[in-house]
Formats: sequence, structure tokens, C-alpha cells
Amino acid sequence: MKRIFRSIINIPKKDGVTPTIPLEELTKNYKSFLASKLSYEEPSYITMYTWIESHFRSYRELPSWQLLCERAQADGNEAILANLKEIASEQPYWRSDYLAIIKEKKEEQNKTEFQALVQKTWTVASAGMKLNKNKEIKGIPQAISFFAGESRKFRFNSTGIKTDSQIRSQEDANEVIESHRKKKRDPSLANSGLFTFLDPIDGVFRGTKLGELTLVAAFVGQGKSTFVGNLAYNGLWQGLNGLYISLEMSFDEMRNFMYCLHTSNHQWYRHPRFKNLAGKISYERICYGELDELEEEFFDTASLDFATNEDYGEMLLTQPEEALTPALLEMEMYDRQAQLAERGKNLDFVVVDYVGLMVQDKKDRYGDFNVDLNNMIKWLKNQTLTFNNGRGLRIITPFQINREGWKEAVKNDGVYRLTALSNAHEAERSPDQIYALYSTDEMRKSGIIKISWLKNRKTGKSFQPFEASFDGMSKRIQNFITKKSDLIEDDMAIQEIPTDIG
Repeated sequence: MKRIFRSIINIPKKDGVTPTIPLEELTKNYKSFLASKLSYEEPSYITMYTWIESHFRSYRELPSWQLLCERAQADGNEAILANLKEIASEQPYWRSDYLAIIKEKKEEQNKTEFQALVQKTWTVASAGMKLNKNKEIKGIPQAISFFAGESRKFRFNSTGIKTDSQIRSQEDANEVIESHRKKKRDPSLANSGLFTFLDPIDGVFRGTKLGELTLVAAFVGQGKSTFVGNLAYNGLWQGLNGLYISLEMSFDEMRNFMYCLHTSNHQWYRHPRFKNLAGKISYERICYGELDELEEEFFDTASLDFATNEDYGEMLLTQPEEALTPALLEMEMYDRQAQLAERGKNLDFVVVDYVGLMVQDKKDRYGDFNVDLNNMIKWLKNQTLTFNNGRGLRIITPFQINREGWKEAVKNDGVYRLTALSNAHEAERSPDQIYALYSTDEMRKSGIIKISWLKNRKTGKSFQPFEASFDGMSKRIQNFITKKSDLIEDDMAIQEIPTDIG
């Protein structure tokens, strides 16, 4: 620790003027030190760091060794004076050497702290542990929750993603120019979003990108889970890897839903044997084991294709056995990322169905539902930006619109306003995109769902509210109008079915 502090204090050479480390490099060391979140090991280092931090914040430069000695003398702090004398005799680190040494030191501290956490977790599971005078936690379930919350700081992945730079530099200018040229050469890089395959939406939003939070807003029973389930399936079809947290539907219901959606994949509309069954397999009949012989044959074929086709992404579907908190969700996400990383892949999207059913961590719980909900939405947005060491993530979650907002939409031909989210201001502020769904009993009987736009952070562009096809049998949501280029000649049965879907 002495050499680490030696490398962030301005100590001159023997001439008493020239700094041992160039001042620019000294500042870089300090910023690396801050980012490392090293522990300071003993009280004198904590006090010394406080002085350094305060000086830098006030003067935008690091204090001299002499100034720190004078302050320690004025305070009569002999421990800090002794440490400063020892620090001055050490050899400094800078550039890559400093980064390497603080990384090594942090790894040592992490191992020690992790070992202590494991021991505490075992104590909670076996004997119990008091958190305060009135609160004790005990047992395996509470030990798991305790570990999930306390282990957050150990979950790091190295991806090489750049998240810090002096952007007015030749290096950054070259990177920006090359990034644009790559996207121009290969438009798929710029359009690498998770698409809805609904033309009015994708034409404006161009898919949900890494670093973006998407809210699917609707009143009770308006198709929120169905819509996000369709989005998750689309992500898999695009080759993206996901995690689906089902808090409303059971594991079996959600798994059946995904396999049922695959029977609506565009490939089946061209299948010589099953083309007339494509998009017509009933989710309900799957759940109750009521498919007839030919339907069952088709469902078996589609299910095996869904399970084995290597062009599709992977998705872990989970129904938590206990209340989902941000700490538990974070652990699930990093566990999933670790599993994928072993095969050279990344976690690309997460669906939380839905955020209103999450519960705030006990240590962060405010006690008011709306305040806790706001904080969890803000936390989800932060995860989209910081997950996987800055690579980012797409997070999609339904959000329940308030009753007044629903009443207003009924009067306004099914179009909501942002005030429909007023019970949680972060639902308006944090998301990058907000879709709103509206349907009535009559619309559902006719296979119609109305989709409108509430927010597009990136460009502010909007689309006109439109009606999409909502097949209550297969649960597929898609465009109403079939593109002529996608039609199969001389097959009127297929022409009646939209084929411009994923």
C-alpha cells in the first residue's frame, strides 16, 4: 500500500522542484486508484486518502508530500507522519506498472473479503446472524439473499470495452471515424437491435440496442406478457442470447408459450407438409394436451427444430422460488453471463416479467411501493449501461398503467398519454423506449391489438398508433399487411397469413 500511495502524492526529486512522476501521469494514477476501489487497510491511510481527495476536489491537483506532512504535524497525527516518511522512501509506479500493481492488490483484497463473506454466509445458514438489535437472519434462504446482496462488488468481467477517455484526442477521433465507416460498410452493425418485426415500430426505433431499457406499458390483461414474450422469441430468432425472468406466468406456461410461438416462424409457411398449420397451433391446446395427430406431428417437428437449430440464440428461462430483488436479479444475470462466456458468447438481453412484481432489497427498501418501484426502474436502467464491464445489455420489462390512464385511453381511441405512468416518475424518465398496448374484448375477438408510442429517447421520432394482428390462439403478434414480395405464388391459404415476421 505504501508504494501505491507513493504513486499518487506529488513528491519532488532531490532538487525540491521537479516532480518524481509527471503531473499528468500522477493524475492518471489517481483516477485509476479511484476506479479500483481499493480498501485502505488501516485508519491512517483512510485519513490520508481523505486529505488527498479533498485537496484534489478543491484544486484539481494532487497535494505535495510536504503539504501532507505539515497537515499531519498540525493535527499531531504521528501515525500518518511515520507512514509519509516510509512512503517517501519507496519507488513510485506509473503508467502500466501502476495499473498492474493496483489490479494485483485489489485481487488480493477481494480474495480475503470473499473468504470472510463465505464464512458469514455459512454463519447465517447455520447459527444465524444479528443485523441489528431487532433483526436476525437465519437459514439457507436468507443466507442466499445475504450472499446475493453482499457479493455484488465481486462480480466483474473483463471485456475490453472502453468506458473512459479524454475524447478530444486523436485516438478517439480515429475511433469515431472508423466506427462510422464500419457501420457504413456493414449496415447490420448499426441496426443490431432486438426488433419487434412490426414495421411501424422498427422503422422508427430500429430495435432495442445494448444500453437501452424498453418498457411495455398496458393496463391489466392487455397483453404485456404476450408482447414481451414475442420480443424474447424474436431475439432468439435473431441469434441473441437472453435471460427471461417469469414472475407472472409459471415456468411451464412460459416454456409452452415459446415453443408455440415457434410454430408461427416464417419457415413453416413454406413447409411442404405443415404449411397449412403454420401459425394455427393453439397454445391452450398445447397446455391441455389436446392437439390432434397431425398438429402433434407438426408441434414435435417444430419443437425439435427450436431446440437444435444452431442459428438461434440461447435463453435461460427461470421462475424464481422467492421474491425477486435487484441483488438476486444481478446474480442471475452475472451467472448467465459467466455460463455464456465459457463458450465465447455474451448475454444480450434480459426480460423481467415484470418490474412491478419485483421487491426492493431490504437494505435499500424505502417502504413506499412507488418509491421502491422508482428506484428499481432506475437500477434496471443503470444495469443496461454498466453490465459486463460496460458492454451493456438490453432490458425489457412490462409496466402496468394506472387506472386513470386507462380511462383516458378509452376516451382517446386507445391511445395513452405519459400521465398514465404518473405513479412512477422513473417509468417516464429512465426508459429509452416505451410502447403502449390497448385492447378491448371486441378487439381481442377480432384479433386486434392497438400499439402506440410514449417515448423514444434516442431520436424523439414517433410512429402513428396502429393496429397489429394479435392471434389469441398462437399468441403471435405481427403485422396485419403481408408484403407482396413474401407471398408464395398460387397458395391462397398462405397469402392470407402475414409472412414478414421472425
